[in-house]
Amino acid sequence: MDQTADRKQKENAGKQNRQSFLKGALYLSLAAVIVKILSAVYKVPYQNITGDVGFYVYQQVYPFYGIALVLATYGFPVIISKLVADEWEKRGAEGVKGLLIVSLTVVACINLVLGLLLYSSAPALAGWIGDDQLAWPLRAMAAPFLIMPFVSVLRGYYQGMQWMTPSAVSQVVEQSVRVAAILLLSTWAMQHYGPYEAGVAAALGSFFGAVAALFVLTAMSEKRGLSNKRAVVQWRKHTKAIAAGGFFVCISAMSLVLMQLIDALTMVRLLGHGGIDGEMIPVLKGIYDRGWPMVQMGTVITTSFSLSLVPLVAKAAYYNDEMKMRLYAVRSLKIGTIFGGASATGLAVIMPSLNPMLFTDREGELALQILSMTVFPASVFLTAAAVLHGVGKGRILLIAVFTGMIVKGVLNVILVPFLDITGAAAAALISYLVVAIIVLVYLTKAGLLRIEKKTVTKGWVLAAALLITTAAAWQFVWLEGVDTRTGFAFTALSSSVIGGTAFLVAAVKLNLFRNEEWKDIPKLSSIISKLERKKGAD
Repeated sequence: MDQTADRKQKENAGKQNRQSFLKGALYLSLAAVIVKILSAVYKVPYQNITGDVGFYVYQQVYPFYGIALVLATYGFPVIISKLVADEWEKRGAEGVKGLLIVSLTVVACINLVLGLLLYSSAPALAGWIGDDQLAWPLRAMAAPFLIMPFVSVLRGYYQGMQWMTPSAVSQVVEQSVRVAAILLLSTWAMQHYGPYEAGVAAALGSFFGAVAALFVLTAMSEKRGLSNKRAVVQWRKHTKAIAAGGFFVCISAMSLVLMQLIDALTMVRLLGHGGIDGEMIPVLKGIYDRGWPMVQMGTVITTSFSLSLVPLVAKAAYYNDEMKMRLYAVRSLKIGTIFGGASATGLAVIMPSLNPMLFTDREGELALQILSMTVFPASVFLTAAAVLHGVGKGRILLIAVFTGMIVKGVLNVILVPFLDITGAAAAALISYLVVAIIVLVYLTKAGLLRIEKKTVTKGWVLAAALLITTAAAWQFVWLEGVDTRTGFAFTALSSSVIGGTAFLVAAVKLNLFRNEEWKDIPKLSSIISKLERKKGAD
């Protein structure tokens, strides 16, 4: 009887642990979505506060912080969490304590070197970019690097111990405090100084966000008796795993930031070579940079559909179920491709009303339309990257992203002097197409992707054509004579709803997805079932 009771108690404890883990993982996923949305949305009021020049300044220094943020949120914590789980299983608290010593040392050294390098080289870097006034905003952006090591290691520790709540809460708090501080400080800076000082204020806002995250993580501290244990330290093994793995794991999440980094380093001088007046260069670059928050938001929405199946891909890979692994991989990529294409097309169509709705005028419309099309290959790539990570074949992503960066840099040099920001937008679109093609070819060779039937491709083209026609026609009718942001907002939002509805109806009528595939798409399955019933009644 006692043995039976003990067994039941262990089973119940196991179920509770699994439920707790799944609940925590859900919180972490939700936090990631909230963080991505906040990081895209706040740039709109920031541009409204500081103008195109202020937005240019921010976008020139943001990629350097963005790299550190991705490493602290996705890179180092993921690697450290895997190592923590492994050490806890093998050596218990002694192994975990030793790992934390190595982790903090390695991550602190990396961040310290990067931070000092950014601070000390800021004047030279600003000179290379072609705008000496960027020196202090660049220096200020080095401040968050001081806090990131502690944030990264604590997040990795908690996740490795299967306690996801601190990481999730800290991410949301960090981004919320950061956004609030950036907007408040930049408003003050614009009232008293100017756009370059607003860039310094934005960097300080990022620092305050990192401090808030560290406060949350330490307040929720749970050391599991580590302080009373001696440390078993494995310097060589763990140093290599953390240093290399941190960058490798998050390279796909970093891809958008890295493309913006290429623009930050090259566009100012290239616009000058193209004959653009010196005072107009920051304005033009700021107008071009309006497109990146839209691309980011578009990919967040699209991948929220396509990434829902990635855990099933990983589960199938874990159990060596190749049939299910291929099935879910193909479905994920199909969803990412179809909805990524629809999002990109819709964004480009409503740009004449969306641009003034968000940024008060219609400047740079063609460039922003081209840049918005980047949502399509970016969504495909991010979905493919998640699938590859899920099956343990993510090394190709490093090659794909760095190839894309080279293509982006070369095309900037060729196109920007002749086509200014339109050339930069075309370079972004082409470079992301190259990145997506590389991973799709790899997936095909790995047997994780099959080419869809021509009927599906034709169906998508027809559905996209219906989206374009309905949204463009509605926008044309309502855009005439509109000169207020409220009017532009109504036109943009109503056009997107009408175009999106038309696409969904066409997708159902043209059988772009089978019934079981619709069920795999979160939040849309109930809508589609109603459309299917109506289709059957007809």
